[in-house]
Amino acid sequence: MTAIRRADPAARRHAVLLVLVCALVGVLLIVSFERYRIPLRDWILADPETSAHRVKSVFLLVAALVLAPLLTLAGYLWSLGARVLRAEEFPPPGYRVIRDTPVITGEAAMSRGCHLKALAVGCGISSALLGVLLWRLASVFGDHAANIAFERATQQHWVPSKLRASAAAPLNSNV
Repeated sequence: MTAIRRADPAARRHAVLLVLVCALVGVLLIVSFERYRIPLRDWILADPETSAHRVKSVFLLVAALVLAPLLTLAGYLWSLGARVLRAEEFPPPGYRVIRDTPVITGEAAMSRGCHLKALAVGCGISSALLGVLLWRLASVFGDHAANIAFERATQQHWVPSKLRASAAAPLNSNV
């Protein structure tokens, strides 16, 4: 007869609270990005000399916000897999569960622990590759933003005022 680890109501409340807090943080990040997208773009392109640096800074901040949860998950999975391998039992002793869970022992638990560690390695490799990709995109977009800001600055300074006025005037539609 297999042992059953009973659900812990406090662990269930903590899990629900964690999901709600993470969802709220995600919603706040999306709403704040939508609200401040235009001012952020204007701030980035305001100074042609620093726009490339500003784009890279913003991109790296976004990369950190994306990579942090993935690295945290990798660390958690590695730790859980190691505990399962040491105890040869899944879920490991002392581990609180949110629903009644049968305890798996022996070879099946060892296999599950190895799979958890492999998943942790996969998350770590994915975050490293994503980090490299975002770093590369930051440099490409930084250079592109510097070119756009430079073109805007040179257009405003080098275009004679008569040309600026004629370009701003509406076209005559008496055809």
